[in-house]
Amino acid sequence: MNWDAIGAIGEIIGASAVVVSLVYLALQIRSQNTQAKLAALREMSRELRGTTAMFANRDMSDIFVRANENYNSLSDAESVQIIVLVTNIFRAWENAFLESRVGNLDENVWQALSRDYTQAMGIPSFRHIWALRKQNYDSGFQKYVDSIDALDYVVR
Repeated sequence: MNWDAIGAIGEIIGASAVVVSLVYLALQIRSQNTQAKLAALREMSRELRGTTAMFANRDMSDIFVRANENYNSLSDAESVQIIVLVTNIFRAWENAFLESRVGNLDENVWQALSRDYTQAMGIPSFRHIWALRKQNYDSGFQKYVDSIDALDYVVR
């Protein structure tokens, strides 16, 4: 057998190995992207549940109701409590917004999450706190929140 033929066979084997490696790499990247999206979804869900669970606390629920009836009736301490709670909710929403913009959240998931948050913007205390604190958020997120039509938040 001549050395040219052996070299050609070696090149074919090498090229085949490169193609197989590239296919494997593409499959791994696809799998990692899927896992990243699932992780982002889990994190968004965890953040939403964690922040909204605070409303189950009787004292916080009372503050929340009073804040929506007359925000100025809250004591300074109660005002701080509601501001911290609501800004945590805005942070979770901002995080979901940013994750959706980089493609880590499926568009249907983003739309569903966003409806939950958009409904919260129908709450007087949320609108008030957004006006107080919106400068602390990503400029794209600020534009997004300011552009949405708030949904009614129904308690009963």
